[in-house]
Amino acid sequence: MKMEDLKYTVSVEADKKIQEDVDIINKIILDKYGGEIKAIVMFGGFGHMGGSFRKVDKKILPLNDYDLYIISENEMNDETLEKLGEECSEALGRGGKEIVENYNEEYDENEFFHVDLHNLVEKKLKKLYPTQRTFDLKSSIVVYGDDNILENIPDVKISKSDAIRLLFNKLDHFAIAENNSEIIKSIYAVKGFTDLCTSILIYKNKYVSRYQDRAEIVQKMGIPDELKELIKIATQSKLYEGYKLDNADYFFDKSKEWVKWTLKKILRDYLKIESEDWKIICKKCYERLPYVYFNDYLKSNKLFFGQYYLNYKFFIAGLRKDEFLIKNIFRWRDSGLIIALSLILYSVGEYGEAEKYLKKLTNNVSPLKDRILKLYSVYYLQKLL
Repeated sequence: MKMEDLKYTVSVEADKKIQEDVDIINKIILDKYGGEIKAIVMFGGFGHMGGSFRKVDKKILPLNDYDLYIISENEMNDETLEKLGEECSEALGRGGKEIVENYNEEYDENEFFHVDLHNLVEKKLKKLYPTQRTFDLKSSIVVYGDDNILENIPDVKISKSDAIRLLFNKLDHFAIAENNSEIIKSIYAVKGFTDLCTSILIYKNKYVSRYQDRAEIVQKMGIPDELKELIKIATQSKLYEGYKLDNADYFFDKSKEWVKWTLKKILRDYLKIESEDWKIICKKCYERLPYVYFNDYLKSNKLFFGQYYLNYKFFIAGLRKDEFLIKNIFRWRDSGLIIALSLILYSVGEYGEAEKYLKKLTNNVSPLKDRILKLYSVYYLQKLL
């Protein structure tokens, strides 16, 4: 099998199925908005030959989601994209649910596969933020339209904040997967290792877009041998085995352990924190992180008060989920960072400390885990960066 024969995954058979799905998605989008569309781009794992799949009853079943960007002449709003994504998911015979939003439901690999649509206006391609998303988008697969359109995206040096954000998300996913189905435990155990690998490479300015290449680079770095071996196993599981693991519970516990290890090392180095105590680390993060976390996006170290805008957006998003989060409007520190600190403390068993941070946003902090997950989902699903 030649590398050039592969596109979305490591399997020619899986690629054929995914191309059939892509053709259906393209038709739905173009039938509704054809005159506006400049290109449709397959992003994420499937956009870099790293998509995951299983073979069920002799049929290929893609896993997680199709992550696509619609590049258009005029802006498409979030509601339009959400409805369009739901229509595409239904046309593929998939449930279209997002696990972060439906965190209380038992995971099902068909019901929770969704078509996740994003929009970029063509003229804004040259002004994208220095994020992992921008870096990966530049080398993603154009599945419709101008093959050269991604050349307009600038080369970027990924913000170190992305390394931290990715690990915050992993802690949220672990909390969702606890006491859930074995498949979601396996998925998030594997993703814990592949994403901590990503975080390390972003932080060390060695990041590349393909999972295969990341796993190879990290083997040459000065991290513990056990972690290297677990990253290798996780990458193999994601690419070739549809997230199957010999012992999902063991791997899940190991993934949580190493994600927290990585997050602690990065936070301590990034903020020059001497203590190993999570309570002190979170206190220092609350005091210092909001001053630097958004600098690469704001392009200034004097515009951190712009987080007021993020808190206003969070308040509006909360209203749509029956959350009246008025407290956060009067605080300039980003609500997402405060929720993340609460999540860290919950994940290390510091429940009282976790409540203290959550109370900065809401008086309703019980049951603690459910409240953290609910507020995290409100913030996460805004997809602000």
